[in-house]
Amino acid sequence: MNKIITILLLLVIIWPGEGFAQKREKKKKHISETTAETAASYEEVTNIYIDATNAKLIGETAKAIGLFESCLAKNPQHSASMYELAQMYFDATDYGTAARYAEQAAELEPEIKWYKLLLVEIYGKSGMKKELLETCENLVKQYPGSVDYLYELANAYLMNDDGKNAIETYDKIEEQVGVTEEISLQKHRIYLIQKKTDQATAEIQKLIKEFPDQETRYVSMIAEMYMQAGKPDEAAQYYQQILSKDPDNPYIHITLSDYYRKKGDIKRSIDELKFGFANPKLDIDTKIRVLLAIFSGDEMYDKNKEEIMGLAQILVQTHPDEAKAHSIYGDFLLDDKKYTEARDEFRKVIAIDSSRYAVWESLLNAEIQLSDYPALESESQRAIELFPLLPVPYLFKGVACLEKSKYDDAIVSFNSGVKLISGNNILLVQFYTYLGDTYNRLKNYRLSDDNYENALKLQPENSYVLNNYAYYLSLRNENLDKAETMSSKSVKLDPANAANMDTYGWVLYKLGRYSEAADWVEKAVAATPSPDADLLEHLGDIYFKLGNTDKAMIQWQNAQKIGKGSEFLEKKIKERNMDE
Repeated sequence: MNKIITILLLLVIIWPGEGFAQKREKKKKHISETTAETAASYEEVTNIYIDATNAKLIGETAKAIGLFESCLAKNPQHSASMYELAQMYFDATDYGTAARYAEQAAELEPEIKWYKLLLVEIYGKSGMKKELLETCENLVKQYPGSVDYLYELANAYLMNDDGKNAIETYDKIEEQVGVTEEISLQKHRIYLIQKKTDQATAEIQKLIKEFPDQETRYVSMIAEMYMQAGKPDEAAQYYQQILSKDPDNPYIHITLSDYYRKKGDIKRSIDELKFGFANPKLDIDTKIRVLLAIFSGDEMYDKNKEEIMGLAQILVQTHPDEAKAHSIYGDFLLDDKKYTEARDEFRKVIAIDSSRYAVWESLLNAEIQLSDYPALESESQRAIELFPLLPVPYLFKGVACLEKSKYDDAIVSFNSGVKLISGNNILLVQFYTYLGDTYNRLKNYRLSDDNYENALKLQPENSYVLNNYAYYLSLRNENLDKAETMSSKSVKLDPANAANMDTYGWVLYKLGRYSEAADWVEKAVAATPSPDADLLEHLGDIYFKLGNTDKAMIQWQNAQKIGKGSEFLEKKIKERNMDE
């Protein structure tokens, strides 16, 4: 580097704010005070210092530290090296070492403010509160007209939990710069901590007088302060003041809603929300946050579901082109089991913005609840095209194909999804279970059993898998003891499930344990909300095996009335008999 440029850079770094001649005089003074045995020549130390500064500038930190320490070894009172070392250790978050060097530098040359300012940074970061306060007090004494140092002092008082002196310091700043929002709000916060409500209010009133165009915002702060202090009636006066001065204020109705909710007047709270949600000036994100907060508070949502649903409708009407409005309304409808309306909302979201994957999942969930398998197949295919690396759309498409008897397509979709799953055993079990179901329909029983086994390895307590696997084994008259063990387990895991009861009864029937079988299938019939042809036919078969043909005929005929049973049902009724 050019020697002249290096020296100029050095001067800026070593002596900020000081003239070269002045600094040189100071150095001469220090050298004169140091014994000849311990002090190196000024020129030698300066050259080392230049090399250290160059190393620091090009990022050779270890070398720079070594050279600055060499300066101190030759001249223990070289405060500029102390300052540089303090700065470097501070940057490395070694606050203890940084403080030691900075303290030494400040003690040697107390008139240099940069040393104290570095100490302020170090003490502030390291939490050395008392040392910070002492340093800030010294800075203010040294530079009494500096507003910046008064700010530092006020902050130091706050760190030391001295609100009284902090406020007095802010008052001094205010005398110099006038009323500002920053200072008044800081004093307001301190007064609140001290539970001095009147003084806190006075600070905000001072801002209202100084900045009348911000009156509504400041009055809101006072109202909120009273709400937080548990004084809702005082808060109400200020809310009404806002409403009278600014009836179109986008936030006042949300605030009033919170006020009435805390007062226990839920009806008025929701009415205020309706006003707020109908205001297009109130941003949609605020409205959505309010809805989500209500939804997560189960008690209020459950007791006022229709009213809350009305808020979501208002949201959609006020923001018809916002995808997120239709999305949250769809979520509310889906939760309320209004699947057709929910589907319509999710389709609107996708028409506006098809990149929202979570909405696709919600849409597909609505379709499967509606048993609209053609729509489920086409929409899950669209989701796969948009999100080819996410497994869930493959699961939905597979289910659609399975229900449409497109078994080969279902298997392709399920197997494609399995390859994309990582670390989600719950989802993997679903894929294996559906593969087991699909292969069973294709009569590929080996692969069907393999997939059920895979599912049970991951979730041995999955009652759905246990039930299906056991039922299909019983239909094939294979491994009936294993089927009985699995079915018995599924009943214990999910004792209220009628399908599990029926399966267990049917397995017992296959094992020739007819009395036990009758008990379980009768329980299943009683637990089924609407008559089921398969259940009734099973019960008739069991009664026949127990030798009660008349009771068997009643159940077979009941099954036939429903309109669906096995291919042998009509023959059983006609011949009053069962083929062995």
